[in-house]
Amino acid sequence: MGPVSPVDPAELLGPRGLTEEVLREDERGGEAAHAPARFYWSLLTAERQARIESVVEARLQSITAVLDRLLDPHNTAAILRTAEGLGLARVHLVAHEAADGIAHRRVTQDAHKWLDVEAHASGALAARRLRESGFAVWAGHLDRAARLYSELPADRPMALLFGNEHEGPSPETLAACTGTFRIPMAGFTQSFNVSVAAGIALAHLATARRRLLGRPGDLPEEARVQLRDRFTLLAAKFARRMKPRP
Repeated sequence: MGPVSPVDPAELLGPRGLTEEVLREDERGGEAAHAPARFYWSLLTAERQARIESVVEARLQSITAVLDRLLDPHNTAAILRTAEGLGLARVHLVAHEAADGIAHRRVTQDAHKWLDVEAHASGALAARRLRESGFAVWAGHLDRAARLYSELPADRPMALLFGNEHEGPSPETLAACTGTFRIPMAGFTQSFNVSVAAGIALAHLATARRRLLGRPGDLPEEARVQLRDRFTLLAAKFARRMKPRP
């Protein structure tokens, strides 16, 4: 098991991931504009192909997060960016009625386009559905029974639920979860910002899960093929959108 290959951020969104051939084809308006993923894959540079393969191999479906009614869209955006950067395949979202959208592009850097975001009507419903799918669901919450985040077992699929910045998870949501967890504080502040807390806990859990699995990711072969095709089409779309104009 090795680390994901490092990359220049410009490679993720810029036109350098595609050969000049596909960029010229887009200008001509030919069949490449509607070609399947395998066509674009053949036109990707070797470096870009290796990067996509590396990211796909490192995707984790057994670790996920539930964002339950977060009020500040910047927090939602930051967590989506962190989750994608950690290699998570999916994030679950319960929208707050006062929130003004899923994410701010300046914060996510299009991260939400590279992972699946599944919507739920409530935190309790999300927790129940995940548990029915075999996940343990642990909610971030300050109570006496809360376990340290570093002590959560990584021997099964797990979801970490992060509640509203001011209210936390609702009693109904807490009742639907496996249990609660907390992050210890060494200063006077009672808690971290929710996006920081998510980064700390998810990074630890993703590392523990990969160590237990003995490999970078856990997607089955069919899912890896589908994800590679999706990333290929996204890479082509971004490249055509961002290529320099004469």
